[in-house]
Amino acid sequence: MEYVQILNVEKVCRLLEKGLDPNFHDPDTGECPLTMATQLEHSAEVIKVLKNGGAHLDFRTREGMTALHKAIRCRNHIALMTLLDLGASPDYKDSRGLTPLYHSAMVGGDPYCCELLLHDYAKVGCVDENGWQEIHQACRYGHVQHLEHLLFYGADMTSQNASGNTALHICALYNQESCARVLLFRGASKEIRNYNSQTAFQVAIIAGNFELAEIIKTHKESDVVPFRETPSYTKRRRLTGAGGLSSPRLLQRSASDNNLKAESHPSYSPVPSLRSLPPQLLVQMQEAAVGAGVGDSSLVSTGSSRSAHSRSPSLQRVQEEKEADVHTLRRSSRSKSR
Repeated sequence: MEYVQILNVEKVCRLLEKGLDPNFHDPDTGECPLTMATQLEHSAEVIKVLKNGGAHLDFRTREGMTALHKAIRCRNHIALMTLLDLGASPDYKDSRGLTPLYHSAMVGGDPYCCELLLHDYAKVGCVDENGWQEIHQACRYGHVQHLEHLLFYGADMTSQNASGNTALHICALYNQESCARVLLFRGASKEIRNYNSQTAFQVAIIAGNFELAEIIKTHKESDVVPFRETPSYTKRRRLTGAGGLSSPRLLQRSASDNNLKAESHPSYSPVPSLRSLPPQLLVQMQEAAVGAGVGDSSLVSTGSSRSAHSRSPSLQRVQEEKEADVHTLRRSSRSKSR
């Protein structure tokens, strides 16, 4: 563990070559070598060495978190990218059944981490013991960009927690004006009632958040602007036809296949943040994106607004699969008739 902490790749490699099993818990911290490495900066090489030396990507700490969860909670997008490239599933669950995407919505930080998971087919809609989903957590803590990414990748704005509160109710309760504006802008219903028969407007009044209550009250359906484009996904993972699920989600194992053949999906619309907010914010955000120089070319915005797509990503995939099934059935019927 000391060699991992100081990022001594050579020493770690020697120990692994001698037969050291890297899947163990530190008696003091409960961490394993891989989860320790993902919490450090510039740790990509150590992570690769540990994986090649037998470290299980889904090996959990004593508190029940995988390396992906740790990378998200430390906002370490380099470690996150490395783990995903090595074959880690973005849908690994911790001891509470929560995914890295759920943790990302809670802790906030760099929204690029959230987008990386979604770009890698992370499943949206993880539910905790109180019925909260990622969208509720993003609104609870005011993580606007995370909310943008979640909505763009198909998060359900009508989902209700154990109290019947939608994400808009949560905004009203915790006075998260920016998140509420995004939800309303994207078409969230302000008429849904929680299990106390309260609308989001009424919750805002009861909580004393009168300015937000006025925003909800005066919002009109004509102000809604749905997404015109569909999100982009990595070409590293193959989608299966059964139920629209991707194979990585079905294989919750440690030794993920790193040699999956890439499927040539069309490059869909990239970063939602550049087209999800009102026009007055677009110029500033585009300039910031250019200055940041983010590395993944498939996540860089094209700035296109001509696409007519407004369906959620999940609906887009289901439609494609249905068309493929119809085509297969037609071919089968023709061969039988011969």
